[in-house]
Amino acid sequence: MSRNDYRNSTDLLTPTLALAIWAAHFSLVWAASSIFPDMPAARWIAVLLTIAALAGLVWLWRRSGVRSPTSIPGLGIAIAAAGIAFDLLPALFG
Repeated sequence: MSRNDYRNSTDLLTPTLALAIWAAHFSLVWAASSIFPDMPAARWIAVLLTIAALAGLVWLWRRSGVRSPTSIPGLGIAIAAAGIAFDLLPALFG
């Protein structure tokens, strides 16, 4: 590797996609709770969206070949998974 080579081998796409999944999940759960306030339909939609979002994170984990949650991609997926789980709580108990 030459001295002027500034390429970075860190996978930044995986945590970016994981956080995008979390943002999409939050937006859709919030929209469902706004459209169907205090209705069981909003809770079922939130549960189904959570399952889909977590499945997306599992797919992302396998696609990127993350070996450890302490790596940057693994940490991004772990933070997104915690955020998705936290987004579900108000729908279930709120």
